[in-house]
Amino acid sequence: MNTESNCRHVAPNDNQFTARMRFHQSWYRYCVLQLPPGSNPVARGETYGNMLRSEDGISGRNFLTSDIHKLAEKRMGDKVGTVERERLRRNMLSSQPMCFNLFGPAASNSLFATQLFNKLPGLPSDIQVKRITFEFAPDRMTHLNDKTVFDAFVDYIRPGGLRGFIGIETKLTEPFSQARYDFAPRYSQWQETPGWWWKHESETSFSDRRFNQIWRNHLLTFAHMHQKDSAYVEGYCAVVYHEADIACRKALREYRNHLREEALATLVDWPLGEFVERWAKQKMSPVHREWIDAFRLRYLTLEASQQAWDEYRRKSPASRQRL
Repeated sequence: MNTESNCRHVAPNDNQFTARMRFHQSWYRYCVLQLPPGSNPVARGETYGNMLRSEDGISGRNFLTSDIHKLAEKRMGDKVGTVERERLRRNMLSSQPMCFNLFGPAASNSLFATQLFNKLPGLPSDIQVKRITFEFAPDRMTHLNDKTVFDAFVDYIRPGGLRGFIGIETKLTEPFSQARYDFAPRYSQWQETPGWWWKHESETSFSDRRFNQIWRNHLLTFAHMHQKDSAYVEGYCAVVYHEADIACRKALREYRNHLREEALATLVDWPLGEFVERWAKQKMSPVHREWIDAFRLRYLTLEASQQAWDEYRRKSPASRQRL
């Protein structure tokens, strides 16, 4: 990596966690994919190690398998929701391609998905997954009337025909949205719905930037379950996040203080490493084993890039931002 003299491997405003994860993606591109870096459109076109070139992004190199790439391209072709093409294809640090890389094989095989999701904490152990949808955006006008979406949406059925769903938010290094959303009528209209999940007067903290996005995702879950003539009798809001993301863990803990006791189970959080290890313990085909091992290396096995990271850190402050 020391040959890439004009490439940024860490951004000037990265915190410690983001810097380490960005560097690891840069290492993965260089050492595993063996590809040159690409330009970063949000950094005046500068070359960044966690970015792929356009041609490499189009050919699917941001995805762990060709099947996942096909799934992502198909989703982009739907032209609905909030799929960002450049981010999905080229930004290796983005949580959007990570979401496809994590749930893609399950989305392509409902039997495999059922096997995996039945082993996750906080969920019923007898679900049968019917479908998994990426960037799922239910009808705005009958829900929150904003841009809140689920990164992944799992539709399932249980014995006796009971239907449920899991709305999933995936995070890698991005902070929760810092946009301010007041508890406006589009949100407060749900407050009189029987079974409201939040404590009395907790809505005064709705706009708190620390967990406003979590709240909106959770409220979207509530609204989706309480649609007129809804077929769903249960719903879960899940957050998948990296163990090293201390800010996310803290935000989830503080947000839970606003929930009624009976609603606590409707919000589940899955640290990424624990999540992947639960899946890795399951019996699976060699192809699926190769996929999950590749996911580990790409997102979790930071020791693989530790020597390169240590060398980077030993450089003088003046050159620390560049290799």
